[in-house]
Amino acid sequence: MMLPVPASAPPPDDPAADPSALYSAVAGGYDDSYARPSHRRIYDRLAWEHASAITLRAGAHVVDAGCGTGRWVSRWLDRGCRVTGIEQAPGMIERLDARRLGPGFTLLECAMEDAPVVAGSADLVLAMGSVQYCADPAAMIRRFASWARPGGTVCVYVDSLLSLVLELIRAGRDEEAQERLHTRRGVFRQGDLSASLALYDRRTLEAQFLEAGLLDVRCHGLAVGASAIGRAACTRAMEADEAATMATERRWSADPAMADAGTHILAMGTRRMRQP
Repeated sequence: MMLPVPASAPPPDDPAADPSALYSAVAGGYDDSYARPSHRRIYDRLAWEHASAITLRAGAHVVDAGCGTGRWVSRWLDRGCRVTGIEQAPGMIERLDARRLGPGFTLLECAMEDAPVVAGSADLVLAMGSVQYCADPAAMIRRFASWARPGGTVCVYVDSLLSLVLELIRAGRDEEAQERLHTRRGVFRQGDLSASLALYDRRTLEAQFLEAGLLDVRCHGLAVGASAIGRAACTRAMEADEAATMATERRWSADPAMADAGTHILAMGTRRMRQP
């Protein structure tokens, strides 16, 4: 199944602009899209490498907001964590249920804005490509911070404004590139379905983390090569030599100066410890 590609944004009152319906529609091919050599595989692998390097205590509680089919949930369970997943797309939930993830996993079938997560209960809060679909992502990041215990970590990745604008320029879609730059909004489409989302730069994402009371904020670009040479060329590079391509991508991702150049920007921050 083909996954959605950038298209023109729907008007705000467009009833088709429903991320839940869209992600239900793509659920059948969702996991395969990350298994194939492509820019999606690059940013997924890099995001996991950054997130899995976070130090967690034994039996840590991980909240995965927008957990999808549960690809990452099973990885955290394998590490001995307890996981609370939040997902509202019925198609994704069907795939998630089929994994039979066991008693260490709790699913909240709702929008993340409505999720009844206990404040201060999570060692790690994740939102991998999901928070940008919220009506108010900055408010949601503040809520993520409230879910984290003192010393806990919030980790998200979002779509990069610069990367999409460059992609549109490369495709000869200059007017749309200007629109995206002005509105800072994007949209994904699948057939008649669409989902509007916020586009980010590093400065804005860092500011929202800091406003949420998170400290030691770090940002990384994911899949810089796809922004530089295009998705098709990036896929060919992965097919030719995945190990070499990933080694290069790791070097770009390690430098904070390249954060805006990734197709996605990953940010991590730590909740302030309580004062004695």
